Amino acid sequence: MTRRAWSLLLTALSCVLALPSCIETDAVEEFVRRDEARAGVYVYKLDLPDTTAAYDVWFYSRTGERPLESVRMNVQWLAPSGEAFFETVYMRRVDPRGTKELYRSGVVPAQAGEWQLSVRPVDVDEDFLGLGVIYKKKNGTR
Repeated sequence: MTRRAWSLLLTALSCVLALPSCIETDAVEEFVRRDEARAGVYVYKLDLPDTTAAYDVWFYSRTGERPLESVRMNVQWLAPSGEAFFETVYMRRVDPRGTKELYRSGVVPAQAGEWQLSVRPVDVDEDFLGLGVIYKKKNGTR
């Protein structure tokens, strides 16, 4: 192989290796195990810097052996300013294989910054292994 061919090959390889660091991912995922929850409350920090963007938010969970039906969850959103919003939602089913369920689609933050999402599953036992949150900026317009 000629010197020019080696140079082109090394340049191409360098570009391929550097490419992943240039790709911006808009999805963030965090799982909190049951033993890490604060008195049964699962707390997440969501960085939502863009008030012109819409985000999708999912909950995911898993049980040890037996499935749980209609898992009630008390949810609190705390804005960067300290304002709070409360609601109760349900996960239809959580099973040993794992369950991912869309919680909210097209969430547009009223304030830019770090939001706190606190979730308390109600009436779950030790078979409930934990709770995760995924949030992703939607592509396109809202």
